[in-house]
Amino acid sequence: MRQAALRTLLVVSERPHPWAFLRDRLDADLVTVSWARPADAGRARAPWMLAGAGAQAGALAAFRDRLLCWRWVGAAPADLPAPPLPCADWHELAAAVERALAVRLAGISLAPGRGLVLPDGTYLAGAAGLEALLGAHPEGLPVARPTARLRAAAAHAGELLRRRGLPLRVDWAGGRLTLAEEAGGGGRAA
Repeated sequence: MRQAALRTLLVVSERPHPWAFLRDRLDADLVTVSWARPADAGRARAPWMLAGAGAQAGALAAFRDRLLCWRWVGAAPADLPAPPLPCADWHELAAAVERALAVRLAGISLAPGRGLVLPDGTYLAGAAGLEALLGAHPEGLPVARPTARLRAAAAHAGELLRRRGLPLRVDWAGGRLTLAEEAGGGGRAA
């Protein structure tokens, strides 16, 4: 499988050490770990999750209109496109990523490589927004400024859920996008 076709965790840091640590720790069947310096990060392909460190946001504004999980080690720059989940160190961040990769909600989980495994065992491709929302469950994705593209991505995720008859909905409240179970959905969060 081509690397560009895989779910990606983009590590943004001045040095590659965090990238190597995460690459060696995380399940390579579920996520590919890539690395970029802050000034170069905007040229990277849109990731499923972005993990960074340092006081500079660099070129991360390029991801302003994307549904993706944000994690940050230490104090986060004020000008990040979305507020990240703060982590004390790279070990805590790795544990958070492992939890995100293992989320199961209403029988839906992340598929190896990319996409989702649905409750009946079928595969759903082309669901990057849903992958990010699932990985961010239960906290959801904080959204600093909702743009037209973010609204469209959230609407697309909701439409995929409706079309497939899945017992989930996309909620947008209090500056957060979350996946929530429909009443009587019977699913479980793991």
